[in-house]
Amino acid sequence: MVCTVTDEYKRRGIDVVFLENDHLRVEILAGKGSDITEITDKRTDTNVLFEAPHEWRVPANGPVGAPDGAFSFLDYYPGGWQTVLPAAGDPTTAAGAPLALHGESSLIPWETDITTDTEAEVTVEFTASLTRYPFTIEREISLTAGRSELAITETVTNDGAVTVPYSWLQHIALGEPLVAPEATLEVPCETVLVDPDQTTETARLPPGETYEWPICETDDGPVDLRQFPPRSERVHDLVALADLTDGRYTVSNPDLDLGVTVSFPETLYNYLWYWQPLGGFEEAPFFGRNYNVGLEPCTSIPNAGLEHAVENGTAEALTPGETQRSTVTLETHPAE
Repeated sequence: MVCTVTDEYKRRGIDVVFLENDHLRVEILAGKGSDITEITDKRTDTNVLFEAPHEWRVPANGPVGAPDGAFSFLDYYPGGWQTVLPAAGDPTTAAGAPLALHGESSLIPWETDITTDTEAEVTVEFTASLTRYPFTIEREISLTAGRSELAITETVTNDGAVTVPYSWLQHIALGEPLVAPEATLEVPCETVLVDPDQTTETARLPPGETYEWPICETDDGPVDLRQFPPRSERVHDLVALADLTDGRYTVSNPDLDLGVTVSFPETLYNYLWYWQPLGGFEEAPFFGRNYNVGLEPCTSIPNAGLEHAVENGTAEALTPGETQRSTVTLETHPAE
């Protein structure tokens, strides 16, 4: 029951940190967003995170976040888990700052400081200051001996002299083999809000509709969002789950005897974005190659971007010098 941490390695020329105990192995791209690209459950030898099938690149040094559509994020997207600030969703302009898809925080290198390195616990603090927004972000990632749980505590501080709006998304993507037709999803929520801009031909749910969780009664028949249809059905839906009664969700796969539970503060993240590219994301950069889900706690809706979240009142705001804090955990366990 010993923990280890190392920052001696690089991947694609960028700094990488590995955390490990008897239960989990974790890879973090310090040189790109402090993205978490591997959480391997050792009992089943399974990386529970989605691994992108396309040839993702490492962002160049210098300012990033320019409003060039989706591809500032997608060209550099390895899959896994990103913290998204200051804007979740589509390209937008906020407080005079042009921002690309999912803002800026996942496209810049972060400073690394190993703050705890003992057999009982390892903790690494990642720190970044944004270019286009007055935010400093600290991200503490910890493993404890004897526990199959990864803990991420983040703070975001407004270093500016004016109040600014923002949205905050935990971009967590789970992939094969955990995500499969035999797996199920459990979320304690009441409402399904279909994204109003959902227009793909492979979507099952009509844009802008509202349903009761978990079964959406459409004109074409019921859609049970607890289930993951097989790749051959080529599904691609995007919804936000609302009216959460608890901040958690579980994906459980009995064939692997593996479950994953993510817990988060629902008082901050009022919505759980549920991205379902189950073989049906037929455009760039995936071209039907990915089978995964994104189950992403978020402060705001819709996916159309921060400007729309400001308009509908779901955007958050930080006053000068104010700090917001978040703790999210991911635990692996036997299937439920």
